[in-house]
Amino acid sequence: MKKNFIFIALAALILPALLRGLWFYRGVVQRPAFSTPDYESFSAPAAPFNPAPLNADDVNQYNGVVLLDTIHGNQFTLTEIESLAGAIKQRGGQVDLSSDTTMLEYQLKYASAYISISPSLMYTADEIRILKNFADRGGRLLVFTDATRYSLYFDYVSGNPLTYGDVNAANPLLAPFGISINNDYLYNLQKNEGNFRNVYFDEFAKSELTFGLKEVALYGTHSVESPSGLILLRGAESTLSSANDANDPAQGGAAISADGNVIAFGDFTFLSSPYESYADNAALIGNLADFALSGKQKITLNNFPFLYSTKTVQVFLSSDLSKTAEMVAALGRLQAALQYMNVTVEFVDSVPTNGDAIILSLFTPNEDLTPFFNKFDLTLEDGSEFITVPGFGDIGIYGNSILLFNASNKGNQLVLLSDSIENTILLVDTLNSGYLTGCLLQDSIAVCSSGYGGTYEGDTTTTEEASGEATPEPEVTVTPQG
Repeated sequence: MKKNFIFIALAALILPALLRGLWFYRGVVQRPAFSTPDYESFSAPAAPFNPAPLNADDVNQYNGVVLLDTIHGNQFTLTEIESLAGAIKQRGGQVDLSSDTTMLEYQLKYASAYISISPSLMYTADEIRILKNFADRGGRLLVFTDATRYSLYFDYVSGNPLTYGDVNAANPLLAPFGISINNDYLYNLQKNEGNFRNVYFDEFAKSELTFGLKEVALYGTHSVESPSGLILLRGAESTLSSANDANDPAQGGAAISADGNVIAFGDFTFLSSPYESYADNAALIGNLADFALSGKQKITLNNFPFLYSTKTVQVFLSSDLSKTAEMVAALGRLQAALQYMNVTVEFVDSVPTNGDAIILSLFTPNEDLTPFFNKFDLTLEDGSEFITVPGFGDIGIYGNSILLFNASNKGNQLVLLSDSIENTILLVDTLNSGYLTGCLLQDSIAVCSSGYGGTYEGDTTTTEEASGEATPEPEVTVTPQG
């Protein structure tokens, strides 16, 4: 009986587990076959790879100088813009660094373009004035910002981090040209180059900068707008701004000013490797190099001493100037100053009609001066101590000198007029200094103080007393010493 009870107890214990196993686990597990993705066939979306051509014969050749801003806390390294620097050098250009704000105006006198990349320090009012004048003379201004570049500061009170984007420094510089860059980034969730912030642009304004472009890619770009200028790059309708998650047809990735001398980009990552070889970015970079080097300033006296269009300057002395020892020494200093600028001096015996020239003469009317007096509408009456100069009025000829600058397709001529050999020498030495100090400047005429206009004469006569008698001398009384 006991044995049966044990069997019954074991059966009651084992049987439920056995029945559960047979019901829920019906045989050996056989995993069903299922298909997996072919991961090897997958690839991230990428823009077409179009490297820049290496043949220098296929590009235009220039002899310009491009200034690269390094003064304003610019957030880039030279390796990041090697593609643009290489394109400039491939075209015969030269890239100089602008590292001293006191030399900015002087450097811009001979530059063809000025490039600012992601500045973090504000431009001063004087720097903006200088760059505005540079662009107005025909120089090119290129400004690049980037949504991924910013400065980080901390609030003194709360300690919270504060970001300062490069658009804050760039916009005051661009404001005089009717261009602004927004503190946002453009994105496209539908069509992009591997990331929603890598935006394609395939709508282009008609410009030398967009010639030959079908599609370019920018990587984290601000939106740019210019009511008076042109939007160079536009994306699809699905390209939105992070500021309002909307598409604005008046905004794009780059813009050019109304006069065609200033451009602004919301991104500069496309200049760096490997992005410069994607889509038509290489062609865009080549167009940027052409744009920078093709800037031709209107040469005026404000560009002094960089007034000459060739490497040879002819120097002519009129017959009323003698080659005294002092004059020869001054001309020698002039020759040395021009040679320092890589300009050769050639002394000639007649007024040059072609090529760059410096002509020295006195105010005395002569056949050599007549064409210049007529062209600049100068009037000097016989025996007069004043010469009438347009824009300045009557100028005393004694102690003053006049510079006349005539720029033409045949060459640039600089005429120096003075009242004497001595003041001519002083004026030549003023030119040798490289600065027109003591001069009143207009575009083509300058009046310079080069000496003294005369002597101060006062009435030194004395009147005798009304009685006409001489003043009596005091009598001397000798006193005994003791």
